[in-house]
Amino acid sequence: MSSQTKEPPQKIMAGGNLIEKELDELGIAERELQEKEKHLNHLTSESIVKLREVSKINQDLQNRVRSLQDLSMSVNAKNDELKRANQELERQKNYNHQISLELKVKLEKVLEKEKELSLQRDFLTRQLEATTKDLVKAEKFAVVGELAARLAHDLRNPLSVIKNTMDIMSARPNMKIEERLQYAARFQRAVQRMSHQIDDVLEFVKKTDLVLQPTTLFSIMESAISGLIIPSNVRISKPPQDIQINCESRKMEAVFSNLIMNSIQAMDEKGEIKIRVNDLGSSIKIEFEDAGPGIPSNIISKMFEPLFTTKLTGTGLGLSICKNVIEQHGGTITVKSPPTIFTINLPKNMAQNRQVC
Repeated sequence: MSSQTKEPPQKIMAGGNLIEKELDELGIAERELQEKEKHLNHLTSESIVKLREVSKINQDLQNRVRSLQDLSMSVNAKNDELKRANQELERQKNYNHQISLELKVKLEKVLEKEKELSLQRDFLTRQLEATTKDLVKAEKFAVVGELAARLAHDLRNPLSVIKNTMDIMSARPNMKIEERLQYAARFQRAVQRMSHQIDDVLEFVKKTDLVLQPTTLFSIMESAISGLIIPSNVRISKPPQDIQINCESRKMEAVFSNLIMNSIQAMDEKGEIKIRVNDLGSSIKIEFEDAGPGIPSNIISKMFEPLFTTKLTGTGLGLSICKNVIEQHGGTITVKSPPTIFTINLPKNMAQNRQVC
């Protein structure tokens, strides 16, 4: 976006002058965003101190792992003693020994996940603070006030889940492995929800050029699905064929993740999501169909509008971002219902058609 020379304000402006003034204001907003980026870089330097604190926490957790390993060795020794004392319990003791080893592996994985989730929580908290400050300062955009209010409201619940989960796990160091796994899963779901909402806001606010690279639809789908927590009652049917495409994988993965998450929520976390791909030669057609109740006809035309949502939570940016990304790649996205089917038409190669979303 190029800067425009700011004209002196006038009380009454002709149509042309008003457009020039708005372009000037957009230029000012762009420079403000660049300053905010510098500020974020400064905040990154400050985060090093926090990372040292996290390192200390990691060391404490490693000490706990060693203590638990010593305890596991003691249990194994006791099992051997019982084996010598009573041969009739040999089979049962061997079984218990195997279970003990499996629990040890699970415990190590849980502790590793706890460290990872703690780092994610700290990173997301800093990212949330930075994003909120940016949104509050960008008063020239008409949607910022509503967007900031929605984001603050929507993040309150997952932050409460994270805090309560950490408090419970800290207060109960001898918690059973099964309970610890359940709390870790709850923690991860809250983190994913926060990450998804913050990514939506950043993608909506930040204007970036495409970085096109050759890739395959299968790799993008696999990456999108592996980054989501898929409920056990949800089945995803993927297309058998793979097609090479020239696109920005990160943005296209975000589109697929948004559409899959919308389908999961529409189906109340149970049912089948069908993903179909058709090779049309120079372009491809991708369809996402879910088994949900469908979209009312009176709102289907509003589905891709920014901030539009029928849910009690959410920023309302997901589908708007999907539309922007697909159009940035020179394609189209439409929806029809029932059944609800999102259809993407995309050129395979748009190397000569790069633009800013």
